[in-house]
Amino acid sequence: MIFHILAAVGQEAAEAATQMVSQAQEEMSFSLIEMAFKGGWLMIPLFLLSILAVYLFGERWWAIRKASKVDENFMRNIHDYVHEGKIKAAINMCQSHETPIARLIEKGIERIGRPLTDIQAAVENTGNVEVARLEKNLAFLATIAGGAPMI
Repeated sequence: MIFHILAAVGQEAAEAATQMVSQAQEEMSFSLIEMAFKGGWLMIPLFLLSILAVYLFGERWWAIRKASKVDENFMRNIHDYVHEGKIKAAINMCQSHETPIARLIEKGIERIGRPLTDIQAAVENTGNVEVARLEKNLAFLATIAGGAPMI
């Protein structure tokens, strides 16, 4: 008899627990938009920052992709111009290409005839400028994404 009572109480407890779980699931299911509205005013700056992060990511991706394109004939033509002594033509060709590699080579060609250390320093400085140009806005993007202070 006691076993029947315990079994009935256990069955009622299991049914009550099942009902509570189903009610909790009904209360927990709401859309992302409802959740955003329940976040209050704080969601507005988060939304704006997320749009800015997507824009900065796309802009940097596009800039790096554009900078990484190299014309296969570019170096061959530069080589030919330099060996033929047409330094001005080589510099003009570098200036017509808007890529970091063309700007580096232009700095090197401009310093032909100077000591190797001067050429190396000029190309290295130009390389640092090009890297900084490609890294533009990445610190801001990292701040948005990670929440770390901008330096």
